Amino acid sequence: MNLIKKVAIFVVSLLILCTNYVPVFAAEEIHYDASLVFGPPTQRIMLEAGQTYRSSVYISNPSDSVKATKYILYVTPYGVSNENYNPVFDQKNTYTQIVDWITLDKTEGILQPGEKEDIGFTVNVPVNAPAGGQYATIMAQDTTNLDSNKEDGGLSISSITAIGAIVYASVDGETKKEGVILENNIPSILFSSPLEATSRIKNSGNVHTDAEYVLQVWPLFSDAEICTNEEDPKTILAMPETELYHKETCDLPPVGIFRAKQTIKFFGETSIVEKMIFICPLWLLFIIIFAFIMIIMWFVVRTKKRNKTTKS
Repeated sequence: MNLIKKVAIFVVSLLILCTNYVPVFAAEEIHYDASLVFGPPTQRIMLEAGQTYRSSVYISNPSDSVKATKYILYVTPYGVSNENYNPVFDQKNTYTQIVDWITLDKTEGILQPGEKEDIGFTVNVPVNAPAGGQYATIMAQDTTNLDSNKEDGGLSISSITAIGAIVYASVDGETKKEGVILENNIPSILFSSPLEATSRIKNSGNVHTDAEYVLQVWPLFSDAEICTNEEDPKTILAMPETELYHKETCDLPPVGIFRAKQTIKFFGETSIVEKMIFICPLWLLFIIIFAFIMIIMWFVVRTKKRNKTTKS
């Protein structure tokens, strides 16, 4: 068997072995540790100008707590900055007027270990409220150590940590629902796992809406999905007058050829991208380059030998 065949068989065998990879899914564990449990994390409510809306949040002291917990509640604006949607809680604008419309039934209290409390709030919507999205956060802050830290001349991290429940409200009226999918990208060549399928959307309207993401990946020669969320698509709420960058990931074996498909749905628009992905780590790239150099050298040497034979 000559050199070319040996090199070709080695490279092809390595790729076939990796592209027939079958995934093994492991159970995920979520560990949560906090002095307060507060929720629900989000609420979506529909409002009408001149009307009153009632809802509630809950707050509890975990049953494994060893002491009573003092807390305060307050309302802040909610917004996002840049395309990565970093949360912003201290900037008022057209979309955070609801902060002044919310009245909490209670703003402070004490919870014994294992105790839970429901706290109502009222949204009094002005008659001249603008149509479209309105956003606020109801914050819960553990103040158990606040007094003692003040006496000691300082504040601990636990005394200033707050957790929030976001209120996504929409005021009925002439809302503007407009948006577009700007980018939907899957790379063709990777040097290492994971696969990162990226996208960018723009909500140019004045009301929030969900963007839906589905990423599916298969081995080249198999229909056994390595990654899929088709049954439970990832949804992200796109805020008004913003651009949102999102990244879906999939862990893949270190070498191989795969098929990938990303589907994005937003404001009735659907974008689908399908690509073949080649994962080639640097060490394999060096082997392939070395193999090609060896093949070229072999051809050069063989050609020289033939030329010498011909001349003689």
